[in-house]
Amino acid sequence: MDGITKLDQTAPVALDEVMDEDALQTLFAKTSYQLRESRKSLLQRYEVDSEEALLERIVGGAIDTHPAYEHYLSARIIEQTRDQVRAELAAHIAAGAQAELPTLSAHLNFKNQLEALYAARLAEPVRMAQDALLLSFDNGLLLEVRYFSRQEHSIIWCWGEAERRLDTAPGTPAGAAAAAVAATADGDPWQHFAAVLESLLADPLADPLAYIAAPLNAA
Repeated sequence: MDGITKLDQTAPVALDEVMDEDALQTLFAKTSYQLRESRKSLLQRYEVDSEEALLERIVGGAIDTHPAYEHYLSARIIEQTRDQVRAELAAHIAAGAQAELPTLSAHLNFKNQLEALYAARLAEPVRMAQDALLLSFDNGLLLEVRYFSRQEHSIIWCWGEAERRLDTAPGTPAGAAAAAVAATADGDPWQHFAAVLESLLADPLADPLAYIAAPLNAA
């Protein structure tokens, strides 16, 4: 999976239950700052200041779709993670160590689900970078996942020497399939991703468009 820049591996904050409120706020502020700077760095590569502007450049053909679309998703995912950090801080301040934490990040939700449901198939623990999930399975399947929503995601996988990609980039067949449901309420992202994953585990070399079309059109 060459050509996709990995960001710092910082993930949502792991907390010490005895941490006082000042230390907690400092930790969350540092994490939020790191995420903000990573997003800014991604956008600066393309001389834009927003995800919308980057997407416009992709759609207009001013830049190559890949890896620009992955970087567009990365920026959106990083901002989603910042929302997660802010929500967790608010929950901890309100209720302390026993707070019920919200799950705003699709990647955090996926990580929890993968560890609960696919522990026997994972060759190593799920790695959660700032902008991607990195997965390794017992059949040699490797995945690099950027999943913001059912309408906007990129899944790149390797199996042996084969490398394939499924994404919703503008102008791609998968993107056209996603557009068919873009105006409807967003379905359960995990349900869709799990269907993709099951297909990949069963046959990593099958037509990737089939993986996305059926779950999306079933919405």
